Amino acid sequence: MKNERRLIELLLLWGVLDLLCAMFCEIHADEAYYRLYGQFLNWGYFDHPPMVGLMTALSAALVHGTSLILKNLSVRLVTVLMHMGTVWLVWRTLAERNKENASQRLLPFVLVAASIPMFCAYGFMTTPDAPLLFFAALFYYAYRRYLDEGSWSVALLLGLSMAGMLYSKYMAVLVIGLAVIANPRLLRDGKAWAAVGLAAVLMVPHLYWQYTNHFPSFTYHLVSRATAYEPLYTLEFVPNQWAAFNPVVWALMIWAGARQIRRGEVFARTLGVTIIGFQAFFLLMSIRGHVEPHWTIVTAIPAILLLTGEPLLDKRGIRVALGVCAVLVIVARVVLMLNILPPQTGLAHKQTFCEQLHTEAEGLPIVFDGSFQTPSLYRFFYDDEAVLVRNAGDRYTQFDLLHLERGLLGKPAHVRRKGQVYHTDCLTQEDLNE
Repeated sequence: MKNERRLIELLLLWGVLDLLCAMFCEIHADEAYYRLYGQFLNWGYFDHPPMVGLMTALSAALVHGTSLILKNLSVRLVTVLMHMGTVWLVWRTLAERNKENASQRLLPFVLVAASIPMFCAYGFMTTPDAPLLFFAALFYYAYRRYLDEGSWSVALLLGLSMAGMLYSKYMAVLVIGLAVIANPRLLRDGKAWAAVGLAAVLMVPHLYWQYTNHFPSFTYHLVSRATAYEPLYTLEFVPNQWAAFNPVVWALMIWAGARQIRRGEVFARTLGVTIIGFQAFFLLMSIRGHVEPHWTIVTAIPAILLLTGEPLLDKRGIRVALGVCAVLVIVARVVLMLNILPPQTGLAHKQTFCEQLHTEAEGLPIVFDGSFQTPSLYRFFYDDEAVLVRNAGDRYTQFDLLHLERGLLGKPAHVRRKGQVYHTDCLTQEDLNE
């Protein structure tokens, strides 16, 4: 009972901190882009499955207002609530796995979870990784129970969690596949196949959307993103992982993951295989292009589950090191809320830039080229019409599927394309041509 009360207090404290960050940290350009998803709900989007769009749409439905705080929450509120659910699910999985000494593992749990920078960032930043973390936590919670019970009800929960992961981010396939590699007996388990079947049926609307739109997401991720190999892509992989997990957690989870692969019971072995498998897979993927640090962040869930139960975390030196990392993460949150970082970081002063654009546009809709980030941010800060028209050689984005520029034809507009900036009283197709 005392342990449950402490958990509730932890969740409330964690949620308040996430809520403050959601209110006061300036919106990231990618979040503004995912807000566009929510404004045009569909079963799929060019870059990602639809879960993140649904989250921004629900946040917008729950929060209304013109102040910057409310506008931030209209994108992030559901993320804050979902992250509280993520933390709760991870703890419940731990508590069921360590029933005899659960109360003694609460401090290691907090130290590990609170010291992982990207895990904390997705407590308030709305990107596809936020729902992926939640449904991965649900997956491991259900899988732990399935190994113990093997009931149809838990198999149903397992199928729902897999569908949730797949609707969040495509790399969920790795989470599922590595679980099977760690426990090949699942291939002979009828209930496990039923869970996979349920997930497959639930994915049909998204797969149909991909089919009707000529599989844009799969083409982009599997083909278009590949670039010529540069040694830097491989050399930067480990430092980037340190930034995502912090060097202490990263080193500990690699050590613990490798050890559990060799001698762990089924669930622990699954966690270890997932950690090492993700690291190995994306290190290998560095031969085809830059690997973003956050692409492996879903393994924060198995890392927390595995490390919290490790006796090594009872050592004073390890706890002090994790405590220092956790404090640094909190300091970083405060710095983000103060909006004092240089504009070059992309983490502050974006509103000032958009104010300059608004002044130059004189209230007219803006036609951009280049990155999807600028029109997305402009639409967020001003709710004005802003569209992106792709030039030859530019990457495709969700703007290419929406064709919002067609609604501006024949109307006055402010055009910023091909190095030219001008007003037009009547936007023509010539203004939009590549």
